[in-house]
Amino acid sequence: MNQLRSYLIVSVLKGVALALTVIVVVGGFVQLVGQLPDVGTADYGLADAIAYMLLRVPRMIFETLPAAALVGALLGLGNLAVHRELMVMRASGVSHFSMLGALALAGFGLLVVMVLLGESLAPSLGAYAREMRTTALHDDVDLDAGQSTWLKDGERIINLRRPDQAFGFSGGVFLFELDGAQRLTKVARADTADIGPANEWVLRNYGETSFTPEGVRASRVPEVRQAYGLSPDLLGLSVVREDLLDTLALERYIEYLKANDLDARRYLIAYWSRWANSVSVVLMTVLALPFVFGGLRSAGAGARLLVGLVIGLTYYVVVRVSAESGQVFDVDPLVVAWAPSAVLLLVTAVALLRIR
Repeated sequence: MNQLRSYLIVSVLKGVALALTVIVVVGGFVQLVGQLPDVGTADYGLADAIAYMLLRVPRMIFETLPAAALVGALLGLGNLAVHRELMVMRASGVSHFSMLGALALAGFGLLVVMVLLGESLAPSLGAYAREMRTTALHDDVDLDAGQSTWLKDGERIINLRRPDQAFGFSGGVFLFELDGAQRLTKVARADTADIGPANEWVLRNYGETSFTPEGVRASRVPEVRQAYGLSPDLLGLSVVREDLLDTLALERYIEYLKANDLDARRYLIAYWSRWANSVSVVLMTVLALPFVFGGLRSAGAGARLLVGLVIGLTYYVVVRVSAESGQVFDVDPLVVAWAPSAVLLLVTAVALLRIR
């Protein structure tokens, strides 16, 4: 019995490895094509574009592992079903519950891989890839002299401070505006920043102090949008991005935002989504069982691959849309993060109950 269970686990993991290989190759090619327009700019060459793509592979695996788990499990179990091996297992006394346990073990193994990637290679290599690309694209700006970069845009001086995970979070954007006589008229700071759809800078948790003849005026708003004549890539170095933080660093940053009465919703959604997506790997692996014993029992590899891709990609899109919608409509981060996994759990439970 143990040998049959091990054989089942190995078959599923082989299928997941094959699915991941295909997804990574296709995704990596798409990313490389997306980098080609920048090749030849400053010191950014083809070798840099390839290195950038390879450094982002762990992040790609981390994000697509739930979908790959379902596709791979469908391929692995489907091959066993086509060759009547599942039928032999059933005749040998292996129950659906035993198969379910084997799939759950395979899923937990994939969960461990996903957690390890999310806590080590994915954030660290992703951050290095971003900084390497920006440094190569902007050889006229000294980005390696420290954690701070100074830029000038007309009468505006901008200081980009890069986050340092080892010694606390110092990331952010500082702005100093001067008048024609080079007198300071405004000082502002944004805790986080992004690039908006119109290529504008989206500064969040924005506070400014203006110096006028009438006196000093201070204000703070959750978000402002400004159009600056600077490359969005430079801004990226100062952004505290949730996908480039491990879980402990993300927890510390959330505590910092809450302690300073700043908006932490985006990072809370990312934090809980990280746990929910890890759990979804197990659910996706188990979900393959009812499909193989149902309508896909005698289907070919192409049909199983198509079904797995449709379900996996649908889940991926729903997770992303849910996260974005949660920020826009101010939905509780716990609900936003766990709702897709809860639906997936319900679908998996109903499908398992229908196995005969």
